[in-house]
Amino acid sequence: MRHVPLLTLVAAATLARPIPLAAQAVERTDTPRGGALRVSFDPRIVTWEQVYTPGGRQGLGTGFGGDSVSQALPSVVRLQQDVRAATGLAGYLATLGHELLSVRAERRVMPIRFEYGITSRLSFGVTIPIVRVQVRELFQARPPGSNLGALSLADSARYNTFFTHLDAALTQLGDSIAAGAYGCPAGPDCLRAEALRAQGQSLRLALGRAVFGTPDSAALYLPLASSEAGLSITAIVTALERALVDTFHVTPFSQDTFLLPGIPVHGSVTAGLLATRLSANGLSPFRDTPRRLRFFTGDIELTSTYRLLVGRDYATAATLLVRLPTGHQDSPNDLFDVGTGDHQIDLEGRLTQELTLMGRLWLNVSLRGGRQLPGERERRVGPAEQLFLPIGALARLRWDPGDYAVVDVAPMYRFSRTFAAGLTAGYYTQGRDRYTFLSAQDSTALAARLGGPVSAGVLDAGTAQRHARLGLAMSYVGPKLEGGFSVERTVSGAGGPVPVATVFRIVMRQSIQLF
Repeated sequence: MRHVPLLTLVAAATLARPIPLAAQAVERTDTPRGGALRVSFDPRIVTWEQVYTPGGRQGLGTGFGGDSVSQALPSVVRLQQDVRAATGLAGYLATLGHELLSVRAERRVMPIRFEYGITSRLSFGVTIPIVRVQVRELFQARPPGSNLGALSLADSARYNTFFTHLDAALTQLGDSIAAGAYGCPAGPDCLRAEALRAQGQSLRLALGRAVFGTPDSAALYLPLASSEAGLSITAIVTALERALVDTFHVTPFSQDTFLLPGIPVHGSVTAGLLATRLSANGLSPFRDTPRRLRFFTGDIELTSTYRLLVGRDYATAATLLVRLPTGHQDSPNDLFDVGTGDHQIDLEGRLTQELTLMGRLWLNVSLRGGRQLPGERERRVGPAEQLFLPIGALARLRWDPGDYAVVDVAPMYRFSRTFAAGLTAGYYTQGRDRYTFLSAQDSTALAARLGGPVSAGVLDAGTAQRHARLGLAMSYVGPKLEGGFSVERTVSGAGGPVPVATVFRIVMRQSIQLF
């Protein structure tokens, strides 16, 4: 039998013995020794630009992309309806240009955790998170996509002349019909005259609204002369005039051709209109998060951990957590605001297990379940797809957030006594939130402001979530300092909008024996 040096045997025995390592994204079972204070610094950076939706992955600013801003402006929507009525182009879409809103959200949590060991198995802790949030928003409008031009007040006299002559021609045709001309009242020419008169009146009504607007919506734009709608309007006006003159001998009005703009609306106009619409509804403009709104305290956590089983290759611990309402909720007046906490009490139970196989393979599993107690929050009551809910829709509501469950797994391989690396995986599911009014008077007041009753339950839709995460982790355990790094990515999401988030996490821990 070959003799093995004593130093080699000692080293082999040391590697085979389970050594606790700091798995990232998964809590550990170990607690501070009795009389020791363990201080942990656990910063996490979460960034996302997209969300998972029932329709697939979408950018945060997708709701304001394409032609969405144009379709949210009453003057454009009304013009679109009038042009469709005048031309018969059922698919006509009025647009001020194709918009692009780029949004990138970032949430940096910098928690400091203090854990004190009562015994070798029981500890109490407090986590104080300082949270920095920043949302970058950039709105751009691309005028080459616009098929509208500005309506010039300088041309109002010309429009007045056009409509005066068109009205006179239609009146002359009506008088002739009433006088029995064209074989009226029953001849085929009479029927054609009556149909042409109805067409002219319909065209007159649509073009009149397009130029002069309505009491509820001012006229600001007209189709470009070179656009499909502009060419169609010109052709219809010309055909109407020719039919009136050639067939029914009515005085022509072709010298007063309906004027259409030749230059598209500039992109800055779209941005200005959007800013005006946001301001009118009490919503913040699209901008980066101001410095004064970036730092807040998150929800402080109180924990109590007890190590249930401690063996050579297996350990398990149970934790009771109370999350306090110290965080800052997102603002209902900022469409892309990010909160630093829920600002309501959570009760959470955790069961963490560690299993070591063959001295090298280490499996860390954490099971968490949370009961979120009811609280209050301000919200604008209305469908989520309605981009510009009015300021009158704002109400303070009773909010009962859905309970949640989380499974985290971290299989790791120990390369040496101090270094290990591996994978992380997690699954999160949360039930639906429930919103109700604080009192019947609040519901009545909101209905009075909006002109009709609205149920607070409309906000419940899309609040249930499920998502899965995958990542990589590394861990280091030194004589005095423990540390680790992990990066995770949300790889699937269902239910409500789920951020396609990347999470960077660093852990540094050190214990100090006080007694």
